[in-house]
Amino acid sequence: LWAKQAAGSCVRLCRRSRAVFSRVLLLFSLTDTLEEEEMAAGGQGQLYTILLVNSGRLAFPEYTVHRSARLFEARDDLIRYETAMRTLQEVIAAMQTGSWEDAYVLYATFRYACSHQEQLPVFLRCFTVGWTYTRILSRGVEILQRLRRYEDSVEELRNLLSQPVYCVDSRGRWWDRLALNLQQHLKQHEQAICAIRDGLNDPLVRSGHQLSLHQRASRMKESASLKKYRLLLRDLPTVHVQDVTHVTIRGQLFPHEGGMGKSVFLRAANEDERSTEGRGTMVMCSVEELALEHYRTLGFDQGIHGEGSTFSSLFGLLMWDIIFIDGVPDVFRNPYQTCPLDLHTDCFYGNRREAIEARAEMLREASPETLQELLADVWNAQEGRVCALINWERFSSLQQAQSLVACLGGHFLSGVVLRMAKDYRHCRGGLPDLVVWSTYNKKYKLVEVKGPNDRLSQKQQIWLDELHKLGADVEVCHVTATGARGARRE
Repeated sequence: LWAKQAAGSCVRLCRRSRAVFSRVLLLFSLTDTLEEEEMAAGGQGQLYTILLVNSGRLAFPEYTVHRSARLFEARDDLIRYETAMRTLQEVIAAMQTGSWEDAYVLYATFRYACSHQEQLPVFLRCFTVGWTYTRILSRGVEILQRLRRYEDSVEELRNLLSQPVYCVDSRGRWWDRLALNLQQHLKQHEQAICAIRDGLNDPLVRSGHQLSLHQRASRMKESASLKKYRLLLRDLPTVHVQDVTHVTIRGQLFPHEGGMGKSVFLRAANEDERSTEGRGTMVMCSVEELALEHYRTLGFDQGIHGEGSTFSSLFGLLMWDIIFIDGVPDVFRNPYQTCPLDLHTDCFYGNRREAIEARAEMLREASPETLQELLADVWNAQEGRVCALINWERFSSLQQAQSLVACLGGHFLSGVVLRMAKDYRHCRGGLPDLVVWSTYNKKYKLVEVKGPNDRLSQKQQIWLDELHKLGADVEVCHVTATGARGARRE
């Protein structure tokens, strides 16, 4: 009774009306993710965003909405897309709870005859039933593998790879998985080698997956039991990645309960952290924080643990006007976007090639002062606007960001910006954990930190090689653990 009095009059919207309203919002916002909570709430999240914008508490970048392509020819097309998205969400939910048999039933019973929509640019194809259906089939591969149905998994992977229209950014993962299944689970080594060759020759397979396929072939070459396949393996395309400097430091491990998850270390407290108890106080820290403290003792007074976020933020700041440029149709279809729809596709570079090349050339020749001015202009005009590329809290201040770009230099920043502009989808991951620099001598290091039993991923190996080629001082810092007995913790 009290709850009724406190709530006052309540209105319950009937399911059909709510579904129509949610569908209108789906059509308006064009999202390729359909959260179950969002649909149950009738688009409440989107309405809250609009409320925040209208009240002045949230601001999006300024750009021109330009709709040209027609995604849905009729109402039924939209309903089919919505239905497919709901099925995908149900499959993902079943997988997350470990209900693999239920997930299999959902995957196996949803069938759709794809009418290839190649006339749409790739960044709009992800809002079609065909793309969503392909995502369901791709999830089906994982479901089949969990159920140990490896032959069915291989058949589904070949089906997915037979078309170059949908989910093209997943092709590297599909080739890699196909080679693994054929080699390890089905022991069909010759077919595995053919899959590696086809994957390496596929122009839509990028960086990390190319190296993964190459490394799989290298391991097969070294296997004594696969000697008869060495001639086949010798003729495969190769991927060359140079190693970089490795250093090792020691850290005092904090023995937290369970022993699972990320390692926790102890380090001596700095001046700001010391308690009134005096010297010898220890504080818990992550492996990256331990490494930051190590580099501080080497004279690098500034440091950020930001991984890809540091570089994507610099990319967004140095390329803001090009990212949100006018004249590219369909990349902005509503006023509440945090980035253009083509950012994660090859179309991003193709649609802005001339402007990107000109900016890269300007950065290459820019003085530290020019870089700082460019950064300040964008920062002061756009700070706080919601942009998918920029974490406005990544830097403690504009001055810290300016200090960093002055140390990195135009030649290096030009190379990083150009690489990210050409293939942001596959370049946003794998960047080094730490950027450390000295405001006194303008030297810097890019550091990938590896704790106990941790190793470099393929994307990390490629980025380290690329950054080294651009002239950066790059290294991998391995942290070995010592016991923590007798340490006093704050």
